[in-house]
Amino acid sequence: MAGPGPPSAQGLRQPGDLAPPKPAGRRRPRRPVTTYADSSALLAVYVTEAFSTEARRQVAAAAQVPFTPLHDLELRNAFQALRGRGLITRGDLRALTGHLEADLHANRLRWTPLDLAAVFADARDLAETHTARLLCRSLDVLHVAAARMIGCKRLISGDDRQLRLARALRLATVDIKKPRRRRRIA
Repeated sequence: MAGPGPPSAQGLRQPGDLAPPKPAGRRRPRRPVTTYADSSALLAVYVTEAFSTEARRQVAAAAQVPFTPLHDLELRNAFQALRGRGLITRGDLRALTGHLEADLHANRLRWTPLDLAAVFADARDLAETHTARLLCRSLDVLHVAAARMIGCKRLISGDDRQLRLARALRLATVDIKKPRRRRRIA
């Protein structure tokens, strides 16, 4: 986890940082999720780090972001690790977990179950094909396999190896470490 310093209560995601939930009433049909944010990008949404501004911008711009069992484990584990290292308080941990739960409840993050056996089988195949050349870690490969399983065409990440693997598989990529410049209209 890269960042300018220890996270604090001021560094936690605030309720308005992601797009607001759709108003109740007429429900629109669910659009397919096409953008996958890996755990490093999602963590940067909740805990202020060096690349949080771009991560928040990219995640907010996505129609919906899938939230898989892999994300659930990694984010909650990262929150606990921050607490274990003494970088956040118990109250901060409760706030982080509360924000995550609120985003799931409001469908800003869309719970997306995975066929884990199929994801692992695809990840194994990807590792055999690409890891010797790209030096991917297991979690990098698992996230890319999960994105493919869901049918995502775009990956948001701060992990160079994972981004290289996604590009090798012809997925569009967004590197949160390199903010995209907005075009100025004259």
